[in-house]
Amino acid sequence: MVKPPHQPKKKRKPGSPNMYNRIEMPTPEMMASEDFMNNCAVRTIMSTVMGAGLGVAFGIFMGTMDTSHIDGSLTAEAQKKTFRETMKEVGKSTWSRSKSYGKGFATMGALFSGSECVIETYRARHDMWNSIYAGCSAGAIMAHSGGPKAMCFGCGSFAAFSYLIDKFMGTE
Repeated sequence: MVKPPHQPKKKRKPGSPNMYNRIEMPTPEMMASEDFMNNCAVRTIMSTVMGAGLGVAFGIFMGTMDTSHIDGSLTAEAQKKTFRETMKEVGKSTWSRSKSYGKGFATMGALFSGSECVIETYRARHDMWNSIYAGCSAGAIMAHSGGPKAMCFGCGSFAAFSYLIDKFMGTE
């Protein structure tokens, strides 16, 4: 008996009757991990810690770039400073700037993430409106000391920033 020549298999389109996709059920560990990460307190704490770390890193960078302690004149006092004294001044400046940026970024991360999680839980939807509302509330809270106009500006600007980030990242 002679075999027919080899014929390539026909590609089946997804959704055709003989096309099956294997569905893998999540394990209990995967479900527990997902539940843990969807907890508002956990998300807020993680955003706070990551914001603080980013703020400290940004503060270190900006602190080393700061030249406000260096004046252009070579006075007798400036000439007497040793390298060690100059580095000590730079270190103090960097440390204070790092703490300041770390606190600010941590606060913003906590406010945004916490409010986004609460809004998402309340609305029972995961869409870009959650981040817009969260941006508005975080911006308004951060600007509360400036009065109602500053709160409105903070709300609008941070909500617009959240919208643009969502559009840029494609997380609609």
